[in-house]
Amino acid sequence: MSAPAEPGTSFRDLIDRLDGAKALARVTRPVDARLEVIAVTRKMHLTENRGLLFQTVKDSPGPVATNLLCRRDYVGLALGIDGPDILPVLEAGEITPQKPIKVRDAPVQEVVITDGVDVARDLPQVVHCPEDAGPYITAGIAIARDPKTGTYNASWNRTQLVGGDHARIRMMPPQHLGQYQASAEAAGKPLPIAMVVGAPPALMVAASSKIPLDASELDVAGGWQRAPLEMVPAVTVPVMVPANAEYVIEGEVLPDKREIEGPFGEFTDTYVDPAPNHVLRVTAITRRRDAIYHAMLAGGAEDITLLGLNLQIEVLKRVKAFAHITDISTPGHIFGCVVSIKKANDEQPRAVLMAALAAHSWMKVVVVVDDDVNIHDLREVMWAIHTRSTPDTGLYHLPRMGSFPRADVRAVHKGKFGIDATVPMDMRDAFVRRSFPQMDEIDLNDYID
Repeated sequence: MSAPAEPGTSFRDLIDRLDGAKALARVTRPVDARLEVIAVTRKMHLTENRGLLFQTVKDSPGPVATNLLCRRDYVGLALGIDGPDILPVLEAGEITPQKPIKVRDAPVQEVVITDGVDVARDLPQVVHCPEDAGPYITAGIAIARDPKTGTYNASWNRTQLVGGDHARIRMMPPQHLGQYQASAEAAGKPLPIAMVVGAPPALMVAASSKIPLDASELDVAGGWQRAPLEMVPAVTVPVMVPANAEYVIEGEVLPDKREIEGPFGEFTDTYVDPAPNHVLRVTAITRRRDAIYHAMLAGGAEDITLLGLNLQIEVLKRVKAFAHITDISTPGHIFGCVVSIKKANDEQPRAVLMAALAAHSWMKVVVVVDDDVNIHDLREVMWAIHTRSTPDTGLYHLPRMGSFPRADVRAVHKGKFGIDATVPMDMRDAFVRRSFPQMDEIDLNDYID
């Protein structure tokens, strides 16, 4: 799949590009927002792994889209970047951000609801798992400003829809949004936020990034789409929002108020227990007339692709000084990665392993392979481990180092390890891989009845 030269700058662009590349499946039969939408999504990302557009969702104001940026090449398609170049291009775009610009036209404000807002009526009630506390916004990007500096932040934050103007939003330090809220609360003030659903693709990627507190994801998104984000003032809160988004839920996080949120089926494929979280008072819902709602399965292909891509960028920054890096992947989950290198000596894999493990606190397992291994195919990675690693000298264990910090599972995530699954330099001739030169020309339909 080749990427177009120009990046898309809206959620509609993303839908159109996936559709044109036959990477989007349309569901025309009526489906239930409670459990059925996500069950179909789960089935899709475990099989064909294409985007989904549910055109008729029961008791919903409009269509629901899921699993859109579920593959790294789909991100490349959205941003106009060829697949092999995506990591270095995104890293360079992060270094050369573009500040948003204010525009007049705001498709996201074609419909404005301020009187009698009801999140249980005005938004699709997507329930993901049987034990969830209720419907959640899972593809909502919270936009807020630092009360002290005015810097904008954009981040994914799950939000439980209670009813009326009442929602519960997960945030806490050290997440930047949690720091903003803590600062506002210390001053006895609410934190104004705008929750964007159906955002420009570059903002979706940037909201998953690990940029510093004093930088803005809005600026980084502009760098990644190679054009400034087009923004307009929100209707009821002092926050700028993307003009061409699908939905915006405006409101304020109340100070000194917590309510029990959850349980919720989280990205580790387990439930997080009910716990006190912040209360969001919704002051407005704005949307396009024909708005498409975006839902994301926590821990699904789209979630892991977006989180993984930004972790790969962080790893690339750390490891590129130690070897010729050909690619980085996060197959399966985001608590580890695979790095392929064009090895020049037998010391390089260890240096790359240690740098990658230090790239992010969650990084728990790192595998280094040669550049002839397809690191986006777990079968290939396991093949390299089975046939090329030397357990006597190629395993590196760092005991007692913490990784994923969530309190209920922290004890499991203690220690880190790396595997050197590269061929020793003096044995390269013995590990030359077989080739099958006619395979690319063969269509099995010509051979099988």
